[in-house]
Amino acid sequence: MNVISGLNSQQAKAVKSTEGPILVFAGAGSGKTRVLTYRIAYLLKEKKVPPENILAVTFTNKAAKEMKGRVCSLLNDTLLTTPLTISTFHALGLKILKREASKVGYSSNFVIFTPYEQSELLKRVMKEENVSTERFSPKVILSAVSKIKNNPDIADDPAFLIKNINFSVAKKILDPFNKAMLLSGAMDFDDLILKTVYILKENPEVLEKYSQKFKYILVDEYQDTNFAQFELIKLLSSRHQNIFVVGDDDQSIYGWRGARVENILNFQKEFSNCKTIKLEQNYRSVADIVESAGRLISKNCSRMKKTSFTNIKVKENEGIKVIEKPDENSEAEFVSKEILKMMDILTKPSEIAVIIRANYQSKPFEMSFRHYSIPYIMIGGQKFYENKEIKDIVAYLRIIVNPYDEISLRRIINYPPRKIGSSTQEKLLNISKAQKKPPLLFLLQIDKYPDGFTPEQISALNQFKDLYLNLSNLIKKLSPVQFAKDLVSSIAIEDEIKKSSESETIARIRVENIDAFINSVATDPLNNAGYDTVSFYNSFINSIALMQSGEEETKNNSVNIITAHSAKGLEFDTVFIPGFYQGGMPNSLAIEEGNIEEERRLAYVAMTRAKKRLFIIIPHSVSHRGNIRAVKPSVFLNEAGVDTEKHTGIPEDPLKMLDEMLKKIRDA
Repeated sequence: MNVISGLNSQQAKAVKSTEGPILVFAGAGSGKTRVLTYRIAYLLKEKKVPPENILAVTFTNKAAKEMKGRVCSLLNDTLLTTPLTISTFHALGLKILKREASKVGYSSNFVIFTPYEQSELLKRVMKEENVSTERFSPKVILSAVSKIKNNPDIADDPAFLIKNINFSVAKKILDPFNKAMLLSGAMDFDDLILKTVYILKENPEVLEKYSQKFKYILVDEYQDTNFAQFELIKLLSSRHQNIFVVGDDDQSIYGWRGARVENILNFQKEFSNCKTIKLEQNYRSVADIVESAGRLISKNCSRMKKTSFTNIKVKENEGIKVIEKPDENSEAEFVSKEILKMMDILTKPSEIAVIIRANYQSKPFEMSFRHYSIPYIMIGGQKFYENKEIKDIVAYLRIIVNPYDEISLRRIINYPPRKIGSSTQEKLLNISKAQKKPPLLFLLQIDKYPDGFTPEQISALNQFKDLYLNLSNLIKKLSPVQFAKDLVSSIAIEDEIKKSSESETIARIRVENIDAFINSVATDPLNNAGYDTVSFYNSFINSIALMQSGEEETKNNSVNIITAHSAKGLEFDTVFIPGFYQGGMPNSLAIEEGNIEEERRLAYVAMTRAKKRLFIIIPHSVSHRGNIRAVKPSVFLNEAGVDTEKHTGIPEDPLKMLDEMLKKIRDA
């Protein structure tokens, strides 16, 4: 078998260029994985390179397994018993550390701590260092510790530390925490790479051993590497310089978790005599989609100039359609009806994706898909009502509507924290059981039963009692929407989220989910059914429970609701991108921070997931905490050069759309 048969000229050039540093810019749908696997097969079969001298590194176990499977298939499974190293970065670090751990004071039988185990250890260290775990969330401090370990420079920036108090605490706690990890014989996932880099830098004989062993190194998704991963690869390739990296700067969308697009853009500076190869032919999408996505991404300044093209012609009912709708619910309604049409002509649901920018956008689609009995799965996020913050709010609603709900009481009696610890809760449950009273009703009479509780416990329980009584009074006076707002404000859940989330990004996502919950109350049809607020929430809670019952038969028979960040690497016949407005895509935070280039890359990724049909949907208005605000189409639409005359779907009656918007404003 000719290993390079079936490759185009640029792909074949990448496969056969085996010596020295090689940088391959692989555009969307250009056969990146194909080039990597064919190159490994070429090295083994044509260049007769021993398998133990080849190292291929990627980001997920799934990708590593698939890559090895493809190589074995190319060579008729002859590699199944050979020591070919195809692994993730962390697995590579673990493999080296198991042999070299003594160089950093560990035994070879060290363990890897999960985030939970790290958090428990950190709590102990914080206590020993007199750092309050009530004022500073261990989860947040642990996240800051991780960021400092991966980027030590931020701990040496006084201005940054003054502005970010959590990082100041993390800097103080870092050394004692590292010592505690060592005494526990444990490492975390950061350590697997960072300690490997340290060993290679500080021990020339170890560096010589591994850089000599791995004569040919291949790296997948190079645009997603962080600083530590870059250091590791640079060290391992220092001897032979046969480093082959494949990636696409236009698809670098993980800057928020430490990925550095500079790694791929500066590769030629870091590795002298580098050869650059561009894979520009798209084998995935029809021309309409490839050309529009290409025009969009060309507006980024920090990128390698390249031009994607395809030979796949646009057939009837293919290409891009721009659809305008009054609001988010109308978007979901449109998508549902289009999917039903496609399913009627035997389109597989698994070949359809709704790509959203943020998790909270899933809610109207989940509701609509349930209404129309469209099977779906969530990828890259939880189903809306399964998010923790939503479950917490619903638990409050449950005990207000039904004071006998002990399960919900257990969930929220000490959330947000109000010093009602597990021992206090157990006392409450045990004594209420002895008194043959439901726990909440017993708690409302707690002052009559002071025996068995300390004054501090009575005080904390009374704090919760006062909150409950206030909310029980408000629900009888306020509308459903206003009560939802007052509930969120009264329990201070947003403050707790901002305090306890690992990052500002995660906190923002969780707060957006709360906004979406209030919107779901505002737009619920029960609002116009004549219910009082207590009855409304009784029915509302039951409708949530019914919506969550029953799961799809199989993932292969379901429409995909997927975040844009999770969509990279996937492809679908049909893609819907809703919320294509200024503030949605690009999102408002990116606009505020001036981080439009990564947002543009995210939109590019979303667009290039579509093979045949791409629907870009623009709402005229969106809801925010029950209020309606008008929005403008995304600037990305013009940048993509979409011919609206050619692409825009049949517009709705503008007078009808105006009437609907005015009705929503009046109802709100």
